[in-house]
Amino acid sequence: MPPHILVIDDDDDNRALLIRLLQSQGQRVAVAADGQEALEHLSHQVFSLILIDLDGADPDVRGFEILRQLHQHATVRNIPVAVIAGASDLDLIARCIELGADDYLLKPFNEVLLRARIQALLERKAWRDHQRALPEEPLRMPAGAAAGVAPSAGDLWFALLSALGRAWREQRRITTRLRALEARIAERSATAEHAALALRQQTITLHTILESLSDAVVVIDREGNPVHVNRAAHTLFGDRLLDVTPRTTAPALLDTDGVPCATDQLPLAIALHGMEVDNSEFLLASTDPDTVRRIRGTARPLRDSNGDIIGAVAIFRDITASFQMAQALRASEERYALTVQATGDGVWEWELRTGTMTFSRRWKEMLGFQDQEIGNHPSEWFDRVHPDDRDGLDARLTAYLRRLISSFEHEYRILHHNGDYRWMRCRGIAVWDVDGNATHIVGSQTDITDHKLAEQRLWHHAFHDSLTGLVNRARFMDRLGHVIARARRGASPPYAVLILDLDRFKLINDSLGHLVGDHLLIAIARRLEQSVRPGDTLARLGGDEFAVLLEDLSEPHAAVNVAERILHLFEEPFHLNGHDVFSSASIGIALSDNLRYHSPSDVLRDADTAMYHAKMEGRARYAVFHPTMHDRARLRLQIEIDLRRGIERNEFFVVYQPIVELSTQRTVGFEALLRWRHPQRGIVSPAEFIAIAEETGLIVPIGQMVLHEACRQLSAWKQRHPERTLSMNINLSPRQIADPDLVHRTAALIDEYRLDADALRLEITETAIIEHGDAAGRVLQQLRALGVQICIDDFGTGYSSLSYLHRFPIATIKIDRSFVSQIHRSHENTEIVRSIISLARSLGMAVIAEGTETEEQLLRLRSMSCAYGQGWLFAHALEPAEATAILDRETV
Repeated sequence: MPPHILVIDDDDDNRALLIRLLQSQGQRVAVAADGQEALEHLSHQVFSLILIDLDGADPDVRGFEILRQLHQHATVRNIPVAVIAGASDLDLIARCIELGADDYLLKPFNEVLLRARIQALLERKAWRDHQRALPEEPLRMPAGAAAGVAPSAGDLWFALLSALGRAWREQRRITTRLRALEARIAERSATAEHAALALRQQTITLHTILESLSDAVVVIDREGNPVHVNRAAHTLFGDRLLDVTPRTTAPALLDTDGVPCATDQLPLAIALHGMEVDNSEFLLASTDPDTVRRIRGTARPLRDSNGDIIGAVAIFRDITASFQMAQALRASEERYALTVQATGDGVWEWELRTGTMTFSRRWKEMLGFQDQEIGNHPSEWFDRVHPDDRDGLDARLTAYLRRLISSFEHEYRILHHNGDYRWMRCRGIAVWDVDGNATHIVGSQTDITDHKLAEQRLWHHAFHDSLTGLVNRARFMDRLGHVIARARRGASPPYAVLILDLDRFKLINDSLGHLVGDHLLIAIARRLEQSVRPGDTLARLGGDEFAVLLEDLSEPHAAVNVAERILHLFEEPFHLNGHDVFSSASIGIALSDNLRYHSPSDVLRDADTAMYHAKMEGRARYAVFHPTMHDRARLRLQIEIDLRRGIERNEFFVVYQPIVELSTQRTVGFEALLRWRHPQRGIVSPAEFIAIAEETGLIVPIGQMVLHEACRQLSAWKQRHPERTLSMNINLSPRQIADPDLVHRTAALIDEYRLDADALRLEITETAIIEHGDAAGRVLQQLRALGVQICIDDFGTGYSSLSYLHRFPIATIKIDRSFVSQIHRSHENTEIVRSIISLARSLGMAVIAEGTETEEQLLRLRSMSCAYGQGWLFAHALEPAEATAILDRETV
């Protein structure tokens, strides 16, 4: 039969592992949780080996105490004992060996070493058993003593000694049994005395416990008489104590509906009949309805060793306060449930010790799920959180559970059943144990998607242009500020800012309407987006002004390439609501070639200055900022100020340059030219201020003054020389063409000065016609309807499109001086002039050659049949008196 091994271990896991290893080796195993249970096993079974787990031993006794108890048992003295411990318990192992342990085993177990150690211990046991058996071998007769043969003297002595040995051993056995019997009697006497003492101590302990209980305890005998009542029972029942026992005739207990209980329905009475009462609730009767107490009772029958009922015990607990609290809690929970239902929030609860979560139906509905479609694992929540928000949620929740922050509230996106992410605001509060650890946490989840979308829209509106969708000035300045700060912190790639301002945008607005103007801005924004890189910032600063922030440039002047790309985009017309609109832009560039910039406003100031410099250079171009431009900007500002003062002080006046018939060199008309008599600078050339007047809009009141003065002067000349046919050419700026009062004011001047309408010839440039398109055509048609002649100025320098010569009511073409001045030097220019004259003649239009300054030019123009000329060859621009003198001489 296999060896029988006793294992003493109170740890289920260790015990199960050891049993499995021993049984796999073919051993029989018995188990004890402590020393007392082990002794019981030893009293009834025979074992070959005892194993004691020191780590798993009873903490009040420990392994060496169990060892001491076992060695007091006679049968253990012949059984090998091995202790089991970890490598860190060597001192404890040594002490156990001193107390008689035969060997030890170390954890964790190695199956091969365990088998070898167990085998060695079992072999040692077998050897000991063999050694003890040797003295018990009986003495026998010599083998040579045959039956029926008289023994010799030696045989007799041998037999005698054998008999004496057997007698001695029997006496020793009897003596041993007597001593054992005496020891057992003494032990039983001591045990009885100890039991009596223990019973007395137990009674005292039980009485102390009962008295210390806050619950009322009532013990009765089989007749229903109280045999023990603790202090809490006296306090709870007072003088009605007997009315809770079966001896009462007026029970003090009522059911929860307030109906008095029958005597046989009292908990103690039910227990005397052998039944149990568990947590039944009663009302304790009182004469004052406000002092009625609610109690909970539990009762059990008391039985003797034969199972007969000898009494009953009942425990009563006053639950009035807890019942009222429970009612208040239920009411609060109902109110909370109604509140949560009204707010539409989802509720969740996380039991941290078990790792389970409970989600309310509303919580699941918020994500588009049915109640049964979401389980109770935390992954149902966290796995649905947007990957970009998951770490933030985890960090916030962990910080709260570690009490690093005082509250838990976080916003995140979570996946809806339809595949969209919804924004949620989550709040929670934890319940903590006495050690300060969170046991569970409850909270709510609010859908804030609409709020977030509104917030994003507000943010977008705050930092984006509502018309074009580009970032606005505030956002652009913020981004530029970050770039400047980064550049000043250390080495970083160059950056640049481009300011782009549309040329003559106001004219487009005024002539085609603001709706078309808005569409043009949107179309320009889309084109500009094509010219910048993904990392660049494109903004609309306001009106018709845009800005580009170029970051991480390979070198500073790479910004020039971007500016050239932008200008190229403006070469094609914009198709807007049936209109082909041409537009151009002036671009100013500020480069970060040094660290002079400290704020975004400094960069924009320099880029703006460069942009105005580009405008003054002729528009539709770019300019890179240079510090000297500040001087020009200041000069421009001063000119603008002086222009406004000049208008107020009537500092502007008109001079007149004759237009002559080339065949006779006789004056047929004049061109009215603007001059400015500056109080400090003297006569200022129009080249210095016309562009600024055009940009600021001051050209409109100045142009009105010129038109009025030219009409007045023409009227004076007509009165002085009524026999002569004279015309007056007056320049119209692009802004004047967009002036809605231009036609009405012109008609009023014709009437006021009684002029022939066809004597008034208004000059416009090709560029103005192209820029204003149909709007310019309408104005020109209205002027022509008055009888006013329309003249194209500087023909050949603009678009020179034949289509507008057919579309618009043009009567005269003025060949630009740049062609006339080279007519005797360049065959190409000669042919251009010849072609223009031929074209005008075929269209029935008159031709005026501007800039005629030499006799040679005059002869060539005559040879080409050019009818009229204008230039220094005939006269400079003249004061009115000088021009009158010429007319007077020609008339004589």
